[in-house]
Amino acid sequence: MKILNFGSLNLDYTYRLDHFVKPGETEASQSRTLACGGKGLNQSVALAKCGAEVYHAGAVGKLDGDILTDTLKRAGVNTDRIRVLGDVPSGSAFIQVTESGENAIVLDGGANQAITKQDVTEVLSGFEKGDWLVLQNEISEIPYIMEKAHELGMKIVLNPSPMNDSVRKMPLEYVDYFLLNEAEAAALAGNAEGALAALIRRFPNAAILITLGSQGCVFSEHGKMTAQPAFPVKPVDTTGAGDTFTGFFIGSLALGKDTAQALETAAKAAAISVTRKGASTSIPSLEEVNQFVF
Repeated sequence: MKILNFGSLNLDYTYRLDHFVKPGETEASQSRTLACGGKGLNQSVALAKCGAEVYHAGAVGKLDGDILTDTLKRAGVNTDRIRVLGDVPSGSAFIQVTESGENAIVLDGGANQAITKQDVTEVLSGFEKGDWLVLQNEISEIPYIMEKAHELGMKIVLNPSPMNDSVRKMPLEYVDYFLLNEAEAAALAGNAEGALAALIRRFPNAAILITLGSQGCVFSEHGKMTAQPAFPVKPVDTTGAGDTFTGFFIGSLALGKDTAQALETAAKAAAISVTRKGASTSIPSLEEVNQFVF
């Protein structure tokens, strides 16, 4: 059983600040770092570190993409399905991180928005019924990817981030697993109050997971509800924590763990990640997760 992550690859420029910059304000940063990220890359790294067999599909720029593909390779991700473009730069992100560990992110799609239907057809030709497909909302042609994956009988996992109007144009009835934060759940349900119940009614055949920050998460599947508390740690940088959770949760399920085990593993991995700076660089190994004591 293989996992295909058809997702973004970004160069992350992170600026550490006392507070988020306000309109009209100029603020000197305490530091600036360049790292590899994008929700797609982060989740692929987390999937691989969880021990899953993961293939990443996407696109990078010829002049600046090597660092991104090399990062995936070092984590154990298969990169054969990443297209290198000569006339488009790789995606990038401008990230503000405050002293409390909160973050605010501005994205530039770059090569992530150059995915074509032909790319999709070529990539999916190597997968079959029962394989997993992991998607976010940072690349082009997602509706087409979902349609073709559904025809193949793949299990479709959707983390609709960033949440915007394009999500509502996707064939959401094909999704097997929704992975959402509170804001995404409220936006998709159309109501912050009772969002989970509304989503269960709308997507009765899908499993739905909603992360609740320091309160942990709730997971619903086939009428059964499971809650997983967060592990108490002092956050340094929350960038990539959700992606770490996603990778370890889906990776654990694909490797045969039951829901409770997968949720606990993912919560531990996310807890470790927020105690470190960066996105993909903060993702722990499975050994670290298994040894985690809180």
